[in-house]
Amino acid sequence: MINLKTKIHDLELISLKQIKDDRGAVYHFLKSTDSTFKGFGEAYYSKINPEVIKGWKLHHRLCQNFCVPIGAVKIVVYDDRDESPTKGELDEIILNDSNNYCLLSMPAGLWYSFKCISEDFALLANIIDQLHDPLESITLPLENNIIQYEWK
Repeated sequence: MINLKTKIHDLELISLKQIKDDRGAVYHFLKSTDSTFKGFGEAYYSKINPEVIKGWKLHHRLCQNFCVPIGAVKIVVYDDRDESPTKGELDEIILNDSNNYCLLSMPAGLWYSFKCISEDFALLANIIDQLHDPLESITLPLENNIIQYEWK
C-alpha cells in the first residue's frame, strides 16, 4: 500500500492491491490492522448512476472509508474545520476500479460530495467506524454559500 498526497489534513488516500487473472479478481479494501481502521460500525454500497451528483454532506462523529470496486467516482472534499491547518482547502479525488483503485479514509468534520463519472453506474463502498445515525450528519444543497465549487 502506498500513501498518496491529498490537500487536506487527515484525509488519507492509499493505493490498494488488486489480484487479477483470467478467472477474475480480488480487490483489497480494509484490514483491522490498517492505520485507517478506526473500528467497525457498518458497511454499505452506494450505487451511483452516470452523471448523478450526491452531497454535500458532513458527519460530525463518524469516520468513513471509501473505495470504488466498480466504475469511476469523482469525490470532492472541503475542509471547514476551524482547528484544521488546511481550513478552506478543497480537494478533488477520482477513485476507480482500474488505474486508481484506492482507499479514501475521511475523518469526521469534512464536507464531501461525489459524482459518477463512468459511462455506466459506479459502486462506492463505504466502511464506517460506528452505526449510521442520521442525526449526526448535516447536508447542504450543491449550490450554497459555504462551499465554492461548481460541478461540471
